[in-house]
Amino acid sequence: MDKKKIIIIGAGISGMTAGIYALLNDFDVEIYEKHTIPGGQCTGWYRDNCYIDGCLHWVVGTNPKGQLFPIWKTIGAFDENTKIYETEYFNKYDIDGEIVTFYSDLNKLKAELLRIGPDDKKIINKFIKGIKAYRHVRIPVEKPMDMMNIFDYMKMGIKMLPMLPAYLKYTHITVGEFAEKCKSKLLEKTFKKALYEEFNLHSLLYIMQALSLYDAGVAEGGSLKFAQRVANKFKSLGGKLYCNTPVEKIATENNLATGIILNSGEFKAADYVVSATDVHYTLYNLLENKFEDEFYNKRFDNREDNSLTLCVLASYKVTKDISSYPKMIEFDVKPFNIGKTVIKELNPRNYSFDKTLNKDCTTLGVLIRVGDDLYDMLKNMNKVEYQAYKNSIGNTILEEIKRYYNLTDDDIKFLDLTTPITYERYCNAYRGSYQSFVTSSNHEKLMDTGLVKGLDNFIIAGQWVMPPGGLPIALFTGRHEAYRITRMEHKKFKTK
Repeated sequence: MDKKKIIIIGAGISGMTAGIYALLNDFDVEIYEKHTIPGGQCTGWYRDNCYIDGCLHWVVGTNPKGQLFPIWKTIGAFDENTKIYETEYFNKYDIDGEIVTFYSDLNKLKAELLRIGPDDKKIINKFIKGIKAYRHVRIPVEKPMDMMNIFDYMKMGIKMLPMLPAYLKYTHITVGEFAEKCKSKLLEKTFKKALYEEFNLHSLLYIMQALSLYDAGVAEGGSLKFAQRVANKFKSLGGKLYCNTPVEKIATENNLATGIILNSGEFKAADYVVSATDVHYTLYNLLENKFEDEFYNKRFDNREDNSLTLCVLASYKVTKDISSYPKMIEFDVKPFNIGKTVIKELNPRNYSFDKTLNKDCTTLGVLIRVGDDLYDMLKNMNKVEYQAYKNSIGNTILEEIKRYYNLTDDDIKFLDLTTPITYERYCNAYRGSYQSFVTSSNHEKLMDTGLVKGLDNFIIAGQWVMPPGGLPIALFTGRHEAYRITRMEHKKFKTK
């Protein structure tokens, strides 16, 4: 009997994960990728013989006892030779000359917070207690939630019961609101710097529980090698990966996805189509807005209440030894603008801890969140104006880094600045957003099934299916969609 064929659009982590699990379940799988290499937003590149990492600060799922580790292992992201660097702290903050460390270890974190906020013991204890409660969080990785039965829900609910009071309390409190309860101004500033103020506290507690369980390390070799390992696993199982092969649209007939049409005009037939690329691009370009999707349409139509996560990433080549400097530290700078966003601090990531990335230099990467207005501003520029603006921002940041790290012009060089336009160009990202919608304290339920009403044999996978996006969500939504198709074929889902 011929195997059923699945075509996946996008060779990011979600697309390749869906492909690997589909291969394990005896499907014929082809992935079509716009870029010249696999990985999607999990990627890295070289400028002036210096490696720039475009994604991994850490990756949830590095603890062998955690929920996600077995899935990462299955898709080949970690192998027996992959070294994991543990994340000792979430970040360091230089606040008016005082260095505050947001430790992963909860005993160290509590002691540090009490040091700077001795009169805020009650709030600090609540925060630490909240992190411990969130250690009971369970992600529905086994199957999509809409396919879970009452026993699945009961099993997951029992395991998560200890975190329920904390979740109900903190999911509707922003980081900024929580911080303003502090008596200590230094502690208040620290909390506000820990995560964007409008994000709910739930998001920070989730991050910190993973760090506290040593379940959020960094894989040696960075994002580029990380993605390459996954691609190698996909191909080793018999999957066909076509890079530099953009898809023009998804072919449909009688409300059924029948395959894809490439930019070249060539039609590729399939029994199932999975779009593991940007959801806005999927609905409005690949599907030509033929299918109304209320879940997403109302969010794209109302960006005021469904804001996006846009950024610029400035990268620098450093030839001086800066290994004694922290991996991450945030410090104040002379305010400057990127679009309408006023930048008052920088938070460079020092990659000197991974000696495999570069031989004679190291990279400093500075990720800065920017406003939605920057996309429109950059879109209206010609190539010369766009490059000049990138150089201007890169050099402004350069001067602040030179000052803080005591570097000279001979020690450091501006390499590259990625912008929302970069994310759009390489990943078709909606308005250049590198993650999905911001998880605020008053957000509606944003988890989606990936199914499009009125279109059969078609599924959406990836970080837009569930906020706040990122690699873990890309991972298990890719697995979910392979599970969904396998069950559509009335087959038992195999994980090995």
